[in-house]
Amino acid sequence: MNYSLLKQLIDLTEAYEQSSGNGKGDIKDFVRWLREGDSPETVRTTDHYSDDHVPGLISKLLVYMHRYAKLYFKRALESRPIQSMDEFGYMVSLLQYGPMNKTALIQQNIQEKPTGMEIINRLVKLGFIEETPDPGDKRSKLIQVSGAGQQMMGELFGDMDKISRLILGDLLPREQYRLLEMLERLHCFHKPIFQDDLQTLDDLLDKKSS
Repeated sequence: MNYSLLKQLIDLTEAYEQSSGNGKGDIKDFVRWLREGDSPETVRTTDHYSDDHVPGLISKLLVYMHRYAKLYFKRALESRPIQSMDEFGYMVSLLQYGPMNKTALIQQNIQEKPTGMEIINRLVKLGFIEETPDPGDKRSKLIQVSGAGQQMMGELFGDMDKISRLILGDLLPREQYRLLEMLERLHCFHKPIFQDDLQTLDDLLDKKSS
């Protein structure tokens, strides 16, 4: 019997206990340590940086990724009636979660109300979403995807799937899952801040430190 794998596991366990300092970690911590590895002393980037510059560099690259995605969506939508990934996102939200009021739809897509209302009004004008009475409140209305909107979205999903794969570049499946986990964690951190409608930078920093 070949015990090579078992020996590697023992060596990794010893390294994990040394890195944790107390040897009291559980199996979940061990798996997380294996997945993440030790923090690298250097990171390969196209820019020169120091440790103090890492947050700024990450923020800049996230902005770049948004611009790449925006460009890809624009190319894919050139001959389509909707014009932006924001409009596409509003339609997807309604298809996924069903009818909702305008405020809920805007918050679902993490946008400010004036911008969100412009998007909704344009989609209504195009006939892709429609208003319907709210059964729970006769004074208000819900919006939902119309028949024309469902047909239009059905024609788009193939192209949107191609764009999603293009945005992920050459990331391996395990890297995609790790990226998803980190982005979801950031989303869960920032969403309550957005919903609290904090206005100043100091408010946001106080929220982060609390």
